[in-house]
Amino acid sequence: MKRASALLMALWIIAVLSVMVLSFATEAHLQTGINVYVRERNRVNRLMDAGRVLGEVVLLGYEDAKEWSEGEDEDDLLEDDRWYREKRALKFESKCTVGPILLDEEDPDSGTVTVEISIANSGEKNGINVNELYSGGDQNYALRWQMILQSSGLMQELEVEMDDHEGGRKNLMNVLIASWNDWRDEDDTVSASPLEDGLNDDGAEAAWYEEEDEHDDTAEEDRRRPRNGSIPDVQELASVRGFRDFPAVLTGGLLYPDRDESPENPRLRGIINVFGTTGGVKVNVNDCSVEQLLTVPGIYNEEDPEDQMESEEVARAIVDTLKVMPDYDVDETRSWWPYKDWQDLCARVSDAADVEIGNDASQYLCYQPDSSSVFKMRITGSSMGMKREVNCECYVNSKDKKVRYIKWRED
Repeated sequence: MKRASALLMALWIIAVLSVMVLSFATEAHLQTGINVYVRERNRVNRLMDAGRVLGEVVLLGYEDAKEWSEGEDEDDLLEDDRWYREKRALKFESKCTVGPILLDEEDPDSGTVTVEISIANSGEKNGINVNELYSGGDQNYALRWQMILQSSGLMQELEVEMDDHEGGRKNLMNVLIASWNDWRDEDDTVSASPLEDGLNDDGAEAAWYEEEDEHDDTAEEDRRRPRNGSIPDVQELASVRGFRDFPAVLTGGLLYPDRDESPENPRLRGIINVFGTTGGVKVNVNDCSVEQLLTVPGIYNEEDPEDQMESEEVARAIVDTLKVMPDYDVDETRSWWPYKDWQDLCARVSDAADVEIGNDASQYLCYQPDSSSVFKMRITGSSMGMKREVNCECYVNSKDKKVRYIKWRED
C-alpha cells in the first residue's frame, strides 16, 4: 500500500513538473515571438523614416532635373546624382517611384522601403480640386460645373420635382451648382441660379438643412450643415442639396432608379471620380482621364453640348497621342512621351488625329509640377513578412525650401 502511494505521488510530481516545464517553454516561445515582433515593428518604423527622407530628397531636387538628351551619359548622371531618374520622372512625367531599396545593402533581411510620389490632382482617381470650383476660387466655376454635369449625361434644361420642404419644379443643374457654392463659401447668403443670371435662389445655406432635417425627422447624428470651407473628402458632396436628393449624379445610374430610362430620367455616368480635394483647378494633361479632360473649356464643346461624341473624340485623341512617338529627338525606349507645353500638345495631337483643341483649354492644362503643386506620397516598408504603409500629402515651401505636410495617415 505504501509503495502504491509513493508511486502515485511520484507520478503526480512528474506530471506537475511536466506542466511547469511546458508552461515555461510556451512562455519562452511567446516571449521570443513578442521580441521578434517588436524588433521587426521597430525596423519597419525606421523604414518609414528612411522613406520620408528619400521622398524629400526627390521633392527638393526635381526642379533641377534636366530633360532627356540623345548624347547624355547615364553613368555620369548617376555618379553626380543617385536619384536623377526619379527626379526627372517626377518633373516630366508628374510621378515617380523610388525603390524598393534595402535599408542595409549588405543585409538582405534588413527590410525594403518603396516611395511613390505623384501630383495630387493627377491620375484617374485624383482629378481637379473640387474645393476650388466655387465663386471664391475659379472664376469660371459655373461653366466648369456645367461641363462636368453635361459630360455625365445631365442636360442643362432638365427640371425635376424637388422632394423637399420647398417643393415645386427646379432646374437640377442650377440647384446642384448653387448648393455646392453655398456649402463651400464662407457666407450665409443663399446663392442664386448661376446659369440663369440669378433668376432664382437655388442654393441652400444652414437654414435650409435645418428645416429639411426637421421635415424628414433626420436623426441628430446624421444631420450635416454647410462646411463654409474646404471639404476633406469628395464623399461629402453626397450631403449637399441636390446631390443628396439624386445620388446617381455622383455614383452613376438612372436619375430615378425606380423608373424607366427617358429624356426626363437620363442614365448618368457619375462624376465622383472626376474630383479630388487638393491641388489646383488645372488638369494634368500628362496623367489624366478622358472624363477629366471633358471638364476643360476648349476640349468640351460648351456651345453644342449635345455633340458629346466630338468632345470625347478630342479628349481621347489627347490621351492616345501620349503613346505616339513625336517627330523630334526622344528616348525611343519609352512607351509614352509626355507633352512639353501647349504648342507641343497642339502640334502632336493635330498630327496624330483629325481634331482641333480650342484655345480656351490652354489656361486649364498643366504639364509639370510647379510651386503651387501638392504631391501625394506613399511610403511602404516591408521586413520579415511585416508591412507598413504611410499615405501623405505635401508641398515644397518656396521660401525655406522645405517639405511641408498637409495630411499624414498611417495604416
